Amino acid sequence: MNRKGLIIVISIILIGILGSAIYFRWLNPKKEDPGKISIEEPMPGQEETPAPGEEQIKENGNTGAEENSGSGVFPGDKAYDFTLVDREGNEITLSSLKGKVVFINFWTTWCGYCVTEMPHMQEVYETYKDKKVVVLAVNVLAAEKPGTEMTNVNDFVDEKGFTFPVLFDVDGAVSVKYRVRAFPTTYILDQEGTIVEVVTGAMDKDTMMEKIEHALNQ
Repeated sequence: MNRKGLIIVISIILIGILGSAIYFRWLNPKKEDPGKISIEEPMPGQEETPAPGEEQIKENGNTGAEENSGSGVFPGDKAYDFTLVDREGNEITLSSLKGKVVFINFWTTWCGYCVTEMPHMQEVYETYKDKKVVVLAVNVLAAEKPGTEMTNVNDFVDEKGFTFPVLFDVDGAVSVKYRVRAFPTTYILDQEGTIVEVVTGAMDKDTMMEKIEHALNQ
C-alpha cells in the first residue's frame, strides 16, 4: 500500500472513532429509569432534614406517645396532643384548641422552601385569625443549625414581619412524634382534632385556603 492509500485508511478509521463517540455521547445518551428519583436532589417543595437523634429525645424527655393512645399521624387519625411554648413563653396545648381548625406547620430558619412559604402563611393567618382557624408555626429548634437559639429564631421572625403564632419544639420530641422527615411539613386538623391532610413541601396561599376550607366543612 502506498503512502496515499495509508493516509486514506487512517483517516477513515479516525472518522469512524469520532463518529461513534459523538453517537454514544450526544445522540444516544444512557436513558434514566423514569420511575427512579435521585436521592441527591430533593423533590420540589421539600428539603431533607436531619431528624433529632433518639438519644437526644431520651435525654430531653419522652415523646408522650403513651399519653396519646389511639392517636396517629395519618389522615383520619386523632392528632397527638402536645404542649409547647410560644415566643412569649406561654404554653399552648393542642387539645385546648378543639372546636377550631388547626394548621400546624413544622419549619426551620435554614429551610429555603419554608421561608418561601411563610408569606403565604401570613396572608392565610390574617384572613382567618378572626374565624375558627388557628395557624401554628412550629419551629423545630432541635433541627436548627448548631448554635441557633430561640432568640435567633425570634429575630428571624421579627425581621420577616411575621405575626402568626410561633411555637418551639426545643428537643424535637413533637417533630419525632409526628414523623417529620422533611421541611416544611404541614398537618391540618378539623374542629374535632382529627387529621384531615398531611402535606410535605411548600404550599401557596390558594392551596392552603383550599385545604383549610375543606377542613372547615368536615
